[in-house]
Amino acid sequence: MRRAEDLLDDAQDFIGAAKDLFSTKRWAKVCFMCQQAAELAVKAALNVLGRERRGHDVHVLLVDLGKEREEIMRFLEEGKTIDQYYIPTRYMNAFAEGSARSHFTGRQAEEAIKIAERIFSAMREIVNEEKGPHRRRDKKIPGNS
Repeated sequence: MRRAEDLLDDAQDFIGAAKDLFSTKRWAKVCFMCQQAAELAVKAALNVLGRERRGHDVHVLLVDLGKEREEIMRFLEEGKTIDQYYIPTRYMNAFAEGSARSHFTGRQAEEAIKIAERIFSAMREIVNEEKGPHRRRDKKIPGNS
């Protein structure tokens, strides 16, 4: 089922929530919201290309998308960075001691927002290209009817 626009809408909502949480200094939650935003945005791009993917590993999703859209490979390092915010931001047992929230900083949260926004923008571009009037997949070769 094609749900790319729905996935992008939810991804954008996660980015908005992250920004709201940033103002309250809830760094761990900001980082998690950004991971979710990036994950959904990449799934949107895969979806518009007809590929359903499960899982939460942004890096793996980007590698899969990069097989078809090589320019996406520039996000692999950022995908690895944001993947680190999937579990530890929510579960204190990821650390020897302290609450999950005590292990994250404003600088990490700020970078997570920037990463999520960059990935989101690139994925939105792919969705728009694929859904637009000049769809990349349907482009005709000059001289062919």
